[in-house]
Amino acid sequence: MKTGVRYRMPVVFGPSVSPRQHPDGRPWKIEETGTMTLETASIRYRTDAEKLKALLPPGFELRGEPVITLNYSWFKDLYWLAGRGYGVVMPTFPVTYYGKDETLEGNFNPCIWEGNPDAIMTGREEMGFAKLFADIPATVWQENEGTLSGEASWYGHTFFELNLSGMKEVGGKPNQSIIGNPNIWFKYIPKTAVNGTGGGDVAYATTNAPAAHPAAAFSRPALEISNYRRWTAEHVDIKWHRATFEQLPLTAHIVNKLADLEILEVIDVEVSSFSMPGIGISADELRAIEPKDENSVSILHPSTAE
Repeated sequence: MKTGVRYRMPVVFGPSVSPRQHPDGRPWKIEETGTMTLETASIRYRTDAEKLKALLPPGFELRGEPVITLNYSWFKDLYWLAGRGYGVVMPTFPVTYYGKDETLEGNFNPCIWEGNPDAIMTGREEMGFAKLFADIPATVWQENEGTLSGEASWYGHTFFELNLSGMKEVGGKPNQSIIGNPNIWFKYIPKTAVNGTGGGDVAYATTNAPAAHPAAAFSRPALEISNYRRWTAEHVDIKWHRATFEQLPLTAHIVNKLADLEILEVIDVEVSSFSMPGIGISADELRAIEPKDENSVSILHPSTAE
């Protein structure tokens, strides 16, 4: 295996293509990545704090109000998929993470559903994103009628639905979160062991927040957003449909815990559409955060936990 290049299983066939690596095994050049388009509906709603805290990994604390930001997005014209795209359903909420040498405030993303297995492979293994597969059809956007709808399903069971109405275009400048506020994920890979008793090979947080040490900092090129449009919506209907084991054998427990998070109050809604350089999706600035020993020992070495 070559040094300085990225591999994923199966490694015997050579370096792996991803948003961060060209088929030739080198980084993509900006001029090779073209222009991508993103359409996203972002809904913030208040929920139960205790139920939200139950979704936190070791070392994480809920920060501020128990508010979920739910993003339903469609990426188009992606260079690393030869012009293809896919849909995303992604909840986040504000947290503080206490690492060994740094304390970081950001938004924790407990899971992501995506409609493309290639995107899932690269994000789970390389970046530590808790990605899951779902059938996510293209957003049904009827601009003249001021409505937008989307859904996510698997094995024929629709577990998520979104309907917006009374949409009005309001313009304005792009929200900084479009470009990328600090986000935090939790990467976990189980150890191969008899009866699953080995704990984890990997268990640590990852983030796109700048490194505290200048030598480890990532320099992202300036990304110019174009064709930016923004809407609000008067009416929001979000449904998480609970599932049985028979309907969603491997993900029912995830869907059901999200369904248990009551929508107590919808705070705001924003729909946006814009274009930007394709390299903006590369996420090449992600880094690991070294955990405190007490945050990782029970996951990596469960036999030593009290």
